[in-house]
Amino acid sequence: MGLLVAVLGLCELACAGPNLWTDGTSISTGHSNRGRLRRPAKMPVEGPGFEVPETWRARGNVYGVEELIAAVARAAHAVLSSSEKALLGVADLSPIAGGRSRWHRSHQSGRDIDLIFYSVDAEGQALDPPTSEMIHYDAEGKAYAPRRTVYAEEGWEKRRFDVERNWRLLESLLADPSVRIQWIFVSDGLRAQLLDHAVENERPTWAIEYAKVVLRQPADAPPHDDHFHMRIYCSRTDRFHGCVDRGPVWHHEKKTAKYSGAERYDPVRWRMAMALPGLAGFH
Repeated sequence: MGLLVAVLGLCELACAGPNLWTDGTSISTGHSNRGRLRRPAKMPVEGPGFEVPETWRARGNVYGVEELIAAVARAAHAVLSSSEKALLGVADLSPIAGGRSRWHRSHQSGRDIDLIFYSVDAEGQALDPPTSEMIHYDAEGKAYAPRRTVYAEEGWEKRRFDVERNWRLLESLLADPSVRIQWIFVSDGLRAQLLDHAVENERPTWAIEYAKVVLRQPADAPPHDDHFHMRIYCSRTDRFHGCVDRGPVWHHEKKTAKYSGAERYDPVRWRMAMALPGLAGFH
């Protein structure tokens, strides 16, 4: 009997290492540009307030960590709740096991997602997301075709960047306590539109200051004037299994980055507490 107990004890210890003893949920490992994904969650092709258009369904990059997929679904539903016709287009996440794909250098560990901008027509009526390609928008929010670009999407020139619904989406994501956002890549011109809209409409100060930090035009990639590219930090449990954050850990996230184990604070309350004057000095 004593020998059996000893053997069981050794087995338990052997399983208490990275990638061995888990809770059965998704695991992100490695970096966003050199990583893998275990037991991924799959983005539904459609749900309340969102859909994965056909082009991105066919690619198959619809896998990520559970908390990211759930947060995006909740945010899309929140926008729909305030606007009956709002429909978010969800594009690429990661391949089923993570790793490289022909479309992205990042998106390798299940913590990146591309979200197609909400758009309206000239009269302000909400439009469904494009089905075949993303549409580029200039600093004024008007659709345009970059040099050598020929759109297959009919009526693309009528689209306008929907600053109101796009801000609602961002605010819902920033307020979600289940994810900790590191970046939302977007062009400088559209970033300015979003922040101006938020200030003019007296949105919460903490959300505006937090958006100033995470909304960035990337320096080493296209300007992202055709979609949001959102990246979340590793969860504490995934860091135990080898998940690694690239780039800065923002001031309001340093406490959670320091420790391992389960999350022990409410990220939203920390963001609110740090918004003035803390966050303003970190962008």
